[in-house]
Amino acid sequence: MKRIYIILFLAIASGLAASAQTNSAYFMESYKFRHQLNPAFASSRSYLSLGVGNVNLDLRSNMGISTFLYPRNGQLTTFMNGAVSSDEFLGKLNRQNILGLDISENLISVGTWGKHGFTTVELNLKSSNALNLPRDLFDFMKNAGQKQSYDISNLGVRTRNSLELAIGHSHSITERLNIGAKVKFLVGLFNAEVKVDNMNINMNGDQWSVNADGSLYATSIVDIGTKAGTNQLDFNQISFLENGVQDIFNGIGFGGAIDLGATYEVIDGLTVSAAILDLGFMSWGRTINAYTDNTAWVFDGFDNIAVNNPESENTIDSQLDAMGKDLENLLVMYKEDGSRRRLEMLTATLNIGAEYKMPFYEKLSAGFLYSNRFARAYSKYEGRFFVNIHPVKWFEFSTNYGISNHGSTWGAALGLDFPGIGIFLGTDNIFWNVTSPLNIGGIAVGLPYGKANVNFTFGLTFNLSKLRHLGDRR
Repeated sequence: MKRIYIILFLAIASGLAASAQTNSAYFMESYKFRHQLNPAFASSRSYLSLGVGNVNLDLRSNMGISTFLYPRNGQLTTFMNGAVSSDEFLGKLNRQNILGLDISENLISVGTWGKHGFTTVELNLKSSNALNLPRDLFDFMKNAGQKQSYDISNLGVRTRNSLELAIGHSHSITERLNIGAKVKFLVGLFNAEVKVDNMNINMNGDQWSVNADGSLYATSIVDIGTKAGTNQLDFNQISFLENGVQDIFNGIGFGGAIDLGATYEVIDGLTVSAAILDLGFMSWGRTINAYTDNTAWVFDGFDNIAVNNPESENTIDSQLDAMGKDLENLLVMYKEDGSRRRLEMLTATLNIGAEYKMPFYEKLSAGFLYSNRFARAYSKYEGRFFVNIHPVKWFEFSTNYGISNHGSTWGAALGLDFPGIGIFLGTDNIFWNVTSPLNIGGIAVGLPYGKANVNFTFGLTFNLSKLRHLGDRR
């Protein structure tokens, strides 16, 4: 299993410094970190958080466990099993198959009300990752030999990890207009990407010939070895450098970003809002770089993971191990001498919302949020419809339904806002259908059987003031 874990390490799959977020909290005043969704929003109280103030995990995909694992004879097997037809498997795939994973944790945050508005200072740890697998790659795995050529262009894997210090402020311009802004200072911890713009696999006699135009880079705290006597990368030799602080300092990055937002009450009860997040850049430290050359290479195919007997003892573990080994042989890259710095733009997010409080009961409202993360092949855009209720000061609940390029999901969020303490639970995706526990690397894990869309936020804050509302005219 070592090889497949190496691939997954590089592939823990979306944009640079993109923030994991739960959109289900967008219209909830009791959610202390709503300013991360729009800097014009203010918390309902001054607060302090430490460690678990805002922990968020966001896994998103247009594929899932049911795409790759199939029940046969009372057991789960991979799509490579001969008992799984090509039409059944390939019919579940998209032209580009995306897997993204963002994790964000607030280490410390302070939000305070002042004479001129609401101010926040926060320190966040973020990890943002993505994987893009073209449909033809799986067609080649499953049906190699049925066609003479395969196009596996736009194959990509990347990971970004950073520490963020953010200072934000929101205040009222008029009775109906609120604005906000946030300045972010970033320290990049680790950064890597494999990008293959073009890859063509063609039958040449009795062998597969591969031509590709691709590249790889990784910050210099990680080293990838080469095969003996060559500069060809060997993915079995991934390791962290051992020169301590000097390597860490050389490999980290520095950057900055801003968030901008506004809310406007168009008529009594109807408020529209908009925000653009993470407008900025990151300059990474020294990176190792690799590339494909103009010479075609030979590939033997994916025969090692074919399972023709439904009762074969070729377990999921062994199939994944063989798949990792074959993927190494499919992509041949050569390491450049030396290293250099790298400048990249951050992945921006656009949020546009509208909320209407019911005239017959203003504590009940309906809302709509459009959200778009601009991450090229890894972009996510969705529209989400809300029903929100805030019947008493200490209790708030929201339920919603979203439609996105990764499928449709039902979400919900709960906020408890007491004097002294605030608790938040939220998810953009409630799922019920999970697999039986799978033994992956010795760990039994039950995973969503449908599309891999999992989103969860937990927050715990210490409330330090009475309830307040930005621009409240009452």
